[in-house]
Parts: sequence; structure tokens; C-alpha cells
Amino acid sequence: MRKEGIIELQKLDCNCNDCGYLVRDFDRYNQSVEQHRKWQQDYFNTIKQNLLDKATWWQNKENLNYDFEKGERVRKDANKLRFEFTKKGIAINYGKCSKQQCKPISFIPSILQLETQECFVHRKDLL
Repeated sequence: MRKEGIIELQKLDCNCNDCGYLVRDFDRYNQSVEQHRKWQQDYFNTIKQNLLDKATWWQNKENLNYDFEKGERVRKDANKLRFEFTKKGIAINYGKCSKQQCKPISFIPSILQLETQECFVHRKDLL
């Protein structure tokens, strides 16, 4: 799509991400990123602990399905796991609207926002 077409689509969407009155709130965004990092780390730790528990279960001699080697393989695989944070799932951005007395806003870029149709001005139009 050509640049003019993209700008026209942005004007139809009226998304705060493309508005000239947007003042980004990086502190709030970074707090959100850290919260997502914590959630991903907690989820990773739960998965890894479940694998380690499964390895212990396989190696328990009182278990009817006792298999020490399988338990060692599972434990080795669990210990190889490394946490990798991804921002892929973080869609919400934050800012303030300088047109509306610095009202706090949150938005997902490239998503139609009906509530901003009255106040939206494309950033290219403010230049």
C-alpha cells in the first residue's frame, strides 16, 4: 500500500497512535512491560517446576511406573530450559491526550477507535 493510502486508513481508524495530540507515557508502558515480564517468568517457572516434579515422580521407587532413566532425561530437558521474554503479546500502549487536558489514555495501535472520532487529528495534519 502506498504512503497516502496508509495515512488515509489511519485517518479512518482515528487511533490515538496516529493522533497529533498524543503524548506517550513511557513510564506506564514500561510498568506494563515489567508486569508482562513477571507473568511470563512465573509461567515459565511453573512449567519448569512441573517438569522437575515429573522427573522426580518417574524416579520414585515407590511408583509403579518407576523409570530412573526417563526421569533423568526429563530432568535434563527441564534444566536446559532458559527463560526468554517476548513483547509480542503486549499490545496496549499508554499516553495522555494534550487536547483533552492531558487525559490518560490507553490504546492498541492500528485498531479502530470510535470514541476518538470527534477529537482525532492526524499527526501529519498538525505539521
